Amino acid sequence: MLSPRSLTYALRLSSSASASRPLSTKSNGSTLIIGAAGAVGKRLCAALSESGHRVIATDRMEELPDTLKKIVDTTVGSIDVTDPGRLRRLFREHADENTTVWNLAAPLSVETAMDPAVAEAVTIGGMENVIEAMQQVGARKICFTDSIGSFGAEAPRSGATARWLTENPTQDPGSDYGLQKRGCRELMAKFAAEKGGDPRFAVLPGVLHSEPIWGNGTTEYALDALLAAPHQATKHGLPTGDAFVCPVDPDVRMPMVFVDDLMRGLVALQEADEAKLNEPQNGYCIPGLSFTPNELFAEIRKHHPGFGFRVELDENMNKFANLWPDELATDESMRDLGYEPKIGLSDMVANVLSGHETRNELTAKAFKAMDIEQDGKLDRLELEYYVKKYHLATGREDYSNGRVRADIVVDKLMEELDTDKDGIVDWFQFSEWNRNNSIEKIRPAETQAPWCLLCLPLYSSGGWPISFPSAMTEKMLELLHDFCSDDKAHETNDTVMEKATMVKSQESVALKKLLEARNAHYSVFPVVDDKGALLGLVPGLVLKKNPQGGMMTRRPP
Repeated sequence: MLSPRSLTYALRLSSSASASRPLSTKSNGSTLIIGAAGAVGKRLCAALSESGHRVIATDRMEELPDTLKKIVDTTVGSIDVTDPGRLRRLFREHADENTTVWNLAAPLSVETAMDPAVAEAVTIGGMENVIEAMQQVGARKICFTDSIGSFGAEAPRSGATARWLTENPTQDPGSDYGLQKRGCRELMAKFAAEKGGDPRFAVLPGVLHSEPIWGNGTTEYALDALLAAPHQATKHGLPTGDAFVCPVDPDVRMPMVFVDDLMRGLVALQEADEAKLNEPQNGYCIPGLSFTPNELFAEIRKHHPGFGFRVELDENMNKFANLWPDELATDESMRDLGYEPKIGLSDMVANVLSGHETRNELTAKAFKAMDIEQDGKLDRLELEYYVKKYHLATGREDYSNGRVRADIVVDKLMEELDTDKDGIVDWFQFSEWNRNNSIEKIRPAETQAPWCLLCLPLYSSGGWPISFPSAMTEKMLELLHDFCSDDKAHETNDTVMEKATMVKSQESVALKKLLEARNAHYSVFPVVDDKGALLGLVPGLVLKKNPQGGMMTRRPP
């Protein structure tokens, strides 16, 4: 059962889905972000939208995440920067001379080292195609995220600047990654000199955040360590993990930046008056904090005293770590952009660990509820039990292939969850899978029902449900009806909670009509058990129609 405090949230209505994001107020055109679904891209979309910019989010994935759709004005999928024809069409349909472009499409350092040719086609070839498409509509301003990977052994160890890169164009960055970033700077400089473009670039250190997924880079060792720490001393009575494997010299110092600081810096770079940018090629480092692995691990131990690690050097990662500067300069970004970092090591570690702990708590509840034998492992029978119990496979059976729908879903789950193919899904496999998967991605279209794997068992235990079966829809509509009239929308938390406990079943379709008329979004939702009894309200959920029938809810980003 959810605690009373977590349930006492006032119910609010908004007149439309777009009301959840600020109206665009900037008068200097739209911002088109290429690579918007990446770690930096998603945050940049949110930061620019919150600042009042009209944002067009594009990415190579066919369908962009719902979380992006909620915060930007337009999303466009299947945009591959290596396809010039697709880019030209994108710009014809969504850009003009006042559009600002962010080109974020580029592999990370380790990914580039693994396949330099593919990386070059995306990074340099993609930049050529983007600039060509910009010229087609007369767009001038393009912003690009460069990297500390552009610095080589000759670069200053402390106070490194973007100016140094432009003044030392032949220095050896020591990697294809750095060479490709330099190639992009050269293309942008040519665009400015020959076509009157307004290119700007930001030199990014390692980006730190509390998201569950990140790319394969060098500074990402820090994110790996922060993810591993809670698993070494789990608070949920589940198996603990081994010591963290540190892939770089534990005494090497590298510059990093927390994502909130980074967003302030990138928005400032975009919004800066062109005439006030004094650095060569309008290039600026975005400084944050610097630390060694040993310093990071010491800070982690303040939260997880038993955190342990061992060193197993990765050749590429350790090479890059020792090539790059220890610290980035702060003067230039403060002078021209008004930017300086705010987040230090202790705040960063606390923030990231808190995010992981919250996800771990939800995942652990789900795992325990599925683990019928309570042995810390899931087998096929236990997964099959939940697939059938929660009707994950629905619709008309097709016996021609000799397999029922439930078997198809369980087969797919076992294929993805059981990574070592021993017939058992342990806590670590389940936790890792849940970082970036859900049942919605597993089930074939013809078997889809309104559920999320992670939240199925949470539903029955009073946790955070993501959706409800069609059979319960009318019951929930009845429960919601008493909360959703305009005159009750702003009642106090205590009043709403008191009335929630007194709701009686009644026949009503008023709320259904209200939803159809308003496409309304709610900040709380009533939770009912499998008998239809009211358990309480779940905070922070957004209601929407489910195409398979019934209603479904999702937590907003």
